[in-house]
Amino acid sequence: MAGITLARRDFADARERLQGWAQHRLGAGVQVSELSVANRAAGWSSETLAFTVTEQSPGYAQQYVIRIPPAGGGMFEHYDLEGQTRTQELLHRHGIATPSPVYYEPDLAWIGSPFMVMPRIIGHTPSDTSYATRGWLHDAGPEVQRRLHDSFLDLLIAIQRVPIEQASWLVRPEGPGVRGELAWWREYLSWATDNDVPELMVDAFSWLDRHQPQEETPLALSWGDARLSNTICDDAGVIMAAIDWEQACVCPAEADFGWWLATRRQTMEVQGVRADPELPGFDSREQVIGRYQDLLGRKLIGLDFYEMFSMVRMACCILRTQVLLRNLGQTDHGFLRAPILPSWATAMIREGSPT
Repeated sequence: MAGITLARRDFADARERLQGWAQHRLGAGVQVSELSVANRAAGWSSETLAFTVTEQSPGYAQQYVIRIPPAGGGMFEHYDLEGQTRTQELLHRHGIATPSPVYYEPDLAWIGSPFMVMPRIIGHTPSDTSYATRGWLHDAGPEVQRRLHDSFLDLLIAIQRVPIEQASWLVRPEGPGVRGELAWWREYLSWATDNDVPELMVDAFSWLDRHQPQEETPLALSWGDARLSNTICDDAGVIMAAIDWEQACVCPAEADFGWWLATRRQTMEVQGVRADPELPGFDSREQVIGRYQDLLGRKLIGLDFYEMFSMVRMACCILRTQVLLRNLGQTDHGFLRAPILPSWATAMIREGSPT
């Protein structure tokens, strides 16, 4: 979770080890700079560090980030960095703006764990917790906000057009689509909470079981974490990179769109913003649903379900973060007091039907 460090890494030792890898992989004459935290406000799980690779002749310099599974446990039981690498490479081949090339290193001899290295993209990343009330996007004005909003819509459409036949590693063991995802997240929740699942979450999964759409919808590649905070933008609001693909899967296009809608609602509730849209350059909820359907070329099916599905998955991650905080002895952390579900989702579960 943002702002949580599970274990303190020896940056000097890590740099020395990474130096050996870089000379092996990138060229004998390269030098690795000091390591630094890439973004203190981002990242739910993997440790992400920034560094620069230089070569005196011919004056080469390139900034990179390295993603390393967290030491001492983290958000997920298993970290499939190879799968994330393959996903980003596939997306890049199909014109999706992702950092490329990506180097996956499975050999533990280098730094003691697998890792992935990719070019660092420098730009703006809207904050989940404040983009509608302060910060770069809020201050940038309607024109930039509109450009980012529309770029994000186009990005969601482009992702779901990538052939899923080329992404077999993203299919869950229980199968593709919603059923496979529900089974995977149920298992995850038991692991994440050490089998101490809150009653509200039991009710939430029961709600999802009862309201799963019966109408068949086409499967597509799904980002799994489609939020503005997982984009890097230039000053004009153009998306330069879509990042954080560790929850990618195979699901209907409604899954990513529902995630974006639901996390927007969640953010507005946390920030106490009642405006729709939350920024003058954004579409209202009704407008963006209509536009997405037009771009998709079909009517969206079961959107209430997919928004709840998104919030339940988010709640699983929140609960895991709370477990990690307690394990670290950070019992006064404000995140431990955060609701695991927004009020509108809790109301839907208690009432037993979509609103």
